[in-house]
Amino acid sequence: MSEESPPLTNPGGGRPRPYRHVLCVYPYRRELKELGFLPPLGLEHIASIIEPFASEVEIVDLRREPCHAADFIKSSTDLVCFSVNWDREIKFVAGEISSIDPGITLIAGGRHATEAPDQWMEQIPCLDAVVRGDGEETMSEICSQAPWEQISGLSFRRGERIIHNPNRAPGPIPDRLQPCRSRRRQKYDVQLKGLGTGLEVDMLSGSRGCPFNCTFCSFNRNPWGVKRKWTARSPESVVDELESISAPVVAFTDDLFTHDMSRVEHICDLLLKRGIKKKYVINARLEIARHPEGIRKMEQAGFAVLLLGIESAHDKTLKAMRKGFTTRQIRRYCDVLKKSTMIKHGYFILGNIGESEDEMLQTAPFAREIGMDSISLSTLRNSPYSGLDELVAQTPGYHISPKGKIYSDHCPPKKLRKLRRRLYRDFYSTRQVLKLTNKFRKHGVLKLLPGIAWNLATHRVRQPLKR
Repeated sequence: MSEESPPLTNPGGGRPRPYRHVLCVYPYRRELKELGFLPPLGLEHIASIIEPFASEVEIVDLRREPCHAADFIKSSTDLVCFSVNWDREIKFVAGEISSIDPGITLIAGGRHATEAPDQWMEQIPCLDAVVRGDGEETMSEICSQAPWEQISGLSFRRGERIIHNPNRAPGPIPDRLQPCRSRRRQKYDVQLKGLGTGLEVDMLSGSRGCPFNCTFCSFNRNPWGVKRKWTARSPESVVDELESISAPVVAFTDDLFTHDMSRVEHICDLLLKRGIKKKYVINARLEIARHPEGIRKMEQAGFAVLLLGIESAHDKTLKAMRKGFTTRQIRRYCDVLKKSTMIKHGYFILGNIGESEDEMLQTAPFAREIGMDSISLSTLRNSPYSGLDELVAQTPGYHISPKGKIYSDHCPPKKLRKLRRRLYRDFYSTRQVLKLTNKFRKHGVLKLLPGIAWNLATHRVRQPLKR
């Protein structure tokens, strides 16, 4: 890149578009836990921002392509954007970015790039800039020819220097925010072990942020530690997007879809009024049980799966996590949720600080007792600004691995893996699998059943819907 920002011209008014061909790349080969159906929604949001400024926008998902990013470069390519979200396949991702001709403007964004802009720019000399945090407004300003020195949330190169502009404050999620689905090169269906189930799934972002402050969670803060307030799109804009989606199953990426139950009920009313018939997967908190009428309306509107962060079967851990409820409250909430036809999927953490092996082994019986239909077991992981690093430092016998995983002397990583397999075998009895299968049958998701059976048999861990 030259020492001046790229010469851009705003589109419209008969003037030429500033970009001829823009390539947006999701640079990973492997799936997160091999689920295999989640589209790169954040990258598609960026593509929709760029589209009015470009003659052609192309989205490439390397999980679905046998070739490399450089193979999609054209003589007209003048901007390439990479979505760098995860701290995995680092060498491969860096190689893909480095393969792009230095004469093309090259920008990276995403959570991992945001956390370590210096690392990526020092490692890859041809990388012109890193967009830190939410990228929609920043990319809009770049495309609108704003001087790079004036764009908040941008780190960029000036000769031998790397300049970090001030952080961009998280703003409200706009109603117009929709992914550029028209640029997908393939449909996304549930795939397990590389085999498609034929069930097409899509994703939608209806809100951002979470009002709670769980100590282990970094998603309620932006990647530089600033608390992200909960903001939401209007019910009308959410339902308009749902109506435009062809997939029969839609997973919401919202950290907490059910924060405002009056809004949820409004969405349900619109879905029912318009006759939109799909199945929806959402992140929720147990407090949804306080709204039995809202739950019934959600069932009528097609909400099928509740992803519930329970995390532990012990009050001391829940208190340390600042979860906001006790095991007694969990049981009371779940007595209400047991009456719902929705599938209850519980997230639990193994290796919580201060829990013994015997206490961890109580997870599966507790999950069955409170009526969970399925569970995920993850290990505790330290993320920037979560505060867990300080807690580990204050707790003798606990450690953080180079990849951020937390373990203890009495439960090292190998033992935690064995515990997880044991708990899955304990929870997913034949009776439990049949119960879950019957629930999916009632929801009409028959095409997913072979995949579910395989997933349960091999005890795969399902992950939160974060992208």
